[in-house]
Amino acid sequence: MTRLPRLSREARKDGGSGRSRSTGGRSGAKATTKAAPAGGVLTADRPAPDVRPRRAPQQVRRWPWILGAALTATLLVAAGVVIFFTPLLGLRSVVITAGSITGADGAAVAGGTLDPSLDAAVRAVVDVPDGTPLARIDLGGIAERVRDVPQVDAVSVGRSWPNAVTVTITPRVPVAVTSANGQLWLMDRQGVAYLPVAAAPAGLVTLKLATPGPGDPATEAAMTVIESFTDSFRGQVAAVSARTAYDVQLTLTDGRTVVWGGADQSARKMQVLPTLLEQKGSQYDVTDPSLVSVR
Repeated sequence: MTRLPRLSREARKDGGSGRSRSTGGRSGAKATTKAAPAGGVLTADRPAPDVRPRRAPQQVRRWPWILGAALTATLLVAAGVVIFFTPLLGLRSVVITAGSITGADGAAVAGGTLDPSLDAAVRAVVDVPDGTPLARIDLGGIAERVRDVPQVDAVSVGRSWPNAVTVTITPRVPVAVTSANGQLWLMDRQGVAYLPVAAAPAGLVTLKLATPGPGDPATEAAMTVIESFTDSFRGQVAAVSARTAYDVQLTLTDGRTVVWGGADQSARKMQVLPTLLEQKGSQYDVTDPSLVSVR
């Protein structure tokens, strides 16, 4: 009689049904199996593979940057077209003002309204058509043209968005009148003879110089002397002459003369002169203000 093999404890618990049980590793998850076909091979259930294409994470994250860059480039191009090629930000007005100036006494004076003739002369040389885009206006070219106007000492030009150009002028201030080549000229404190006139304007001293102009020692000395004049004394001076930088002489409106000498100690000479002029005489010498004389 043949003995059947003894079933294991697990097999007996399963009732000897021939079902097998397996554990899925440490997690204890159960895996199911299909009954073996007649051929005898046992297979497990598996999910169908996902064949849908997936986008790479980097590609997904790149799109916002691309769109942002494209939008920025579009805006920049549009802004450039508006600024450089349309009259939207084009010239509508030219604003001309006077900067601070230096008076005949050498003191700084706040700027104000320009003389109408100078304003007209400056506007004539600005010469920029209305509507020209502000960004394309040649400010340097404007400054060069304005600087060539005789009455202009210095100039600065700038843009005033959205539609204006500002021109700030430092005008020349006449402090004397001089004669050159048979013509009277206005002269500023630097000794520049800049504008011809038919007659000497009231209140200006007439300069009598051999070679008037910037860099001439006699001219520079005479200008220094004129700057030392007080307002009350300036009106008493008819002419200032100088052959050299050391023999400046004043001719007063009443015909008397003042031997000034060099331009050194001009402030001190101006202090002692009014008292000296109270004395009778025709010539007053203040070459040395500590040792004056009257003739």
